[in-house]
Amino acid sequence: MWIRFAEFVAILAALLLAGCQSNSTTQAARDAAHPGDAAATVAVDDKSLALFERALTAIQASNFTEAEKLLKELTARDPGLSGPWVNLGSVYVALGDEASAIDAYKRAITANPDNCAAYTELGVISRRSGDFLSAEANYLACVSRVPNFREAYLNLGILYELYLGRLDDALNAYQTYQALSDAPDRRVAGWVSDLQRRIAGNES
Repeated sequence: MWIRFAEFVAILAALLLAGCQSNSTTQAARDAAHPGDAAATVAVDDKSLALFERALTAIQASNFTEAEKLLKELTARDPGLSGPWVNLGSVYVALGDEASAIDAYKRAITANPDNCAAYTELGVISRRSGDFLSAEANYLACVSRVPNFREAYLNLGILYELYLGRLDDALNAYQTYQALSDAPDRRVAGWVSDLQRRIAGNES
C-alpha cells in the first residue's frame, strides 16, 4: 500500500484553506496517508515535500533502493509524518526485508495511532507468516479507530474465510467492505453469494 503524493498534497491544501499556514512552514496532517486518519498536525517544509515526491517517482520506477534512501532522509527530517513511514515499510517489503518493514509500520503507528494503512500492512505480514490472531488484531485495531477504512474489512474477510473458517464473520466483513465502497466490487459480490450459499447449506 503506497501513500500517493496527491493524497499528501490534498491534505496540505485543505489545511491551507483553513488558514493553517505560517511564514516558513505549512501545517500538514501528521498522517499523510488517508482521509480517514487523524488530523493532528506537524510542520512540513518544501524540502520534505520534494523528498516525498522524488521517493514516489523512484517507487513508480521500481527503483526501491533509491526510494529507501530518500524516505529514510525524509523520516529523519520529519519523523512525525506517518505516511512516509508506511511507504518506507512497503519499500522494505519490495526489497524482501520484512523485519525493517515491520519496524517502519510500527513507527508509522507511533507517529499516528490512527494510521490504518500501517495496521493493515502489519496484518498482511502476520497473515503471511501464519500468525492469524496477530493479523486479526491489527485489522481490528484499524477499524476500531477508523471504522470506514474499507481495505481492513476486505482483509478481515479473507482472513476469516480462508484461514480461520469463520464464515459468518467473513460474510459480515465482506458486506461491510461493499457498503463502504463507492461502487460494488463484482469480485467480492461473488464471494458474498458463495458464502451465503455455504452458510445456508451448513444450517440446513
